[in-house]
Amino acid sequence: MQLFTQFSGSPSNVSNNDYDSSTGYGVRLGYLGRLSDSISIGAAYATKMKMGKFDKYKGLFAEDGGFDMPENYNIGMMIRATPALSFGLDYKRINYNDVNSVGNPSTNQAPLGASNGPGFGWQNVNVWKFGVEYAVNSALTVRAGYGKSDNPIMARDVTFNILAPGVVQDHYTLGLTYALAKNSEITMAYMHAAKQSVTGSSLFNALIPVPNAGGTETIQMYENSFGIAWGMKL
Repeated sequence: MQLFTQFSGSPSNVSNNDYDSSTGYGVRLGYLGRLSDSISIGAAYATKMKMGKFDKYKGLFAEDGGFDMPENYNIGMMIRATPALSFGLDYKRINYNDVNSVGNPSTNQAPLGASNGPGFGWQNVNVWKFGVEYAVNSALTVRAGYGKSDNPIMARDVTFNILAPGVVQDHYTLGLTYALAKNSEITMAYMHAAKQSVTGSSLFNALIPVPNAGGTETIQMYENSFGIAWGMKL
């Protein structure tokens, strides 16, 4: 990031400034109800979370270090097909574009840190999730799910998103809960996000005097996670 200090409104607040922190506020509202014995619905809405500025990096992030959390909303439904088998469907919308440091195109012709300065260029995304749960017996419940999201990163913004290559779109999950005793249970879950990549022209093409010296760049990501939890019913 040192190369970019010459394009910042605050060159000493671009990189190598250790940790920074931020606190903020916002509102989240939700509803959960049952339409019938077999159908439940839920919905939630979260305003943009207004966060304090990252002062140590006000020369990197737009709005002098601003980094609000985006507005989002979702709606879902659970259908109990049988006493043992249930299906769930969920839709979520995340409005990244409304946060300048996240949504501003990285190609913006303005100093880093300015309100209209370069950002990550993330587009608003739609996220769909589908899940199934099956009670094998009174002790064991197994689950599986699939999630599909839009890719928020465009080819023009590949260079800036080397910092945050959030390009994965397909998520697969497996899990189970097993009752160890009457009031004790263990839950395990695994998630795999399939490999996804985006390729685009390097921003360095415009910074280096030699034409096309930066060439193209590719960002790529895949993810695996595993969790285990123990719970007690009081």
